[in-house]
Amino acid sequence: MNRLDNYEVLNQLKYIDGITIIDNKGTILFTIKFNPIFHSEIREREEILGESLFTVFPSLNEKASTLLNSLKTGRPIFKGKQEIVDFMGRKIETTNISLPIRAHGKIIGAIELSKERSKEDSISNNAIEINSEMFRGDKRLLESIRPERAKYTLKDIITDNEQMKNLKRLTEKTAKGSSPVFIYGETGTGKELFAQSLHNASNRAEKPFIAQNCAAIPEALIESILFGTIKGSFTGAENNPGLFEIAEGGTIFLDEINSMPIHLQSKLLRVLQDGYIRRLGDRNIRKVDVRIITASNKRPEDCVKDKDMRLDLYYRLCVMTLNIPPLRERINDIKPLLDFFISKYNVLLHKNITNVSKEVYDFLLRYNWPGNVRELEHIVEFAINQIDEWEDTLQMKDIEDRVKNFIKHSEEEFQIEPLKDAVARLEKIMIEKAINKTKNNVSQAAKLLEIPRQTLQNKIRLYEIVPKS
Repeated sequence: MNRLDNYEVLNQLKYIDGITIIDNKGTILFTIKFNPIFHSEIREREEILGESLFTVFPSLNEKASTLLNSLKTGRPIFKGKQEIVDFMGRKIETTNISLPIRAHGKIIGAIELSKERSKEDSISNNAIEINSEMFRGDKRLLESIRPERAKYTLKDIITDNEQMKNLKRLTEKTAKGSSPVFIYGETGTGKELFAQSLHNASNRAEKPFIAQNCAAIPEALIESILFGTIKGSFTGAENNPGLFEIAEGGTIFLDEINSMPIHLQSKLLRVLQDGYIRRLGDRNIRKVDVRIITASNKRPEDCVKDKDMRLDLYYRLCVMTLNIPPLRERINDIKPLLDFFISKYNVLLHKNITNVSKEVYDFLLRYNWPGNVRELEHIVEFAINQIDEWEDTLQMKDIEDRVKNFIKHSEEEFQIEPLKDAVARLEKIMIEKAINKTKNNVSQAAKLLEIPRQTLQNKIRLYEIVPKS
């Protein structure tokens, strides 16, 4: 393959989803995956550094691996279609180009650029363009720019709860427009799940979806990451696009928006008002077409009250709001979610759990769920890891190490009292919450509580519940 051929092959890739570098023994020295379909369960790439290529991809062999063939032959190798199975058992089809790495006349390793094959015909979901300007940029900035695939849709939101079903219907309607959306809910309720679903239900689904947690970026870097830089704007700065430019035509999701410094919120306000951004140090403005979705674990009104958000930004961001209820307020979702997570981890961990003991199920129903759906998933994953391969029932002994602190605190907090009094007290609290949430609509409150309307009216009289005005 001559030099011209190399350029032609690179031109065929145009976009990349991942980069992997190995040494001459096949050990992974470096890997970065811009597309989460690669190693979606791995949050830190350090987890596979130092591992053999065959350990991470057990389906590969010396003949099938373009990386090892390039290492062996000393020549660039292009493969239009390569099917691999990773160590989690997922099949991935890629298009690859592998190049040998030489030093002092010897081949010391190989580098591979990969693209998921589903992007062959439509380069849409946030692939990173091979752009020399971008790769020359500030290292910290580049590492923070990780376009993601919006892989979740409304069908992935599992629920038997009427309030959640209404929220899904509202999300589908909201997706048809371009107005900003503010999503709020406790940690672990699924804010990004809704953000991705909204994006995929919109006419921007074929464009990038960029997610960024504002609390995860050092304050000194957040402006350059969001809006980009120009060469010379600070020591070592190069011409780099920000997340808004990378998201062109698509959606940007800013989680924990209340962590964004107040002085930067005015720049965000300009994007919302006029659709223009200005790179750090630039005199010129650039037009961008991006839908903005923001999220917080606090009510937007509370963000303003606590001075974490400008009032004028609040009015711009909260054109549409989605309030995701915590899991403890939709306990009828525990059963379908439990079934889903058990099926998921049965496959991933090669187990065969088909039953849940009544003791476990009753505990899950009365648990307070401070970590919400995410916590439920982690408990299931923990439990299935504990279970022996021949067992088919999830029992209390399998989760007790994970939840024993809760049990201990519960035993300390609860005072012994007649059971009927404790039940009545809890029932009154739940009815009051339902009435207040539905703004005194008895029919809707009865649906939330899943009891007949007449039964609810009788209990309201029994407990002398006075609706709040």
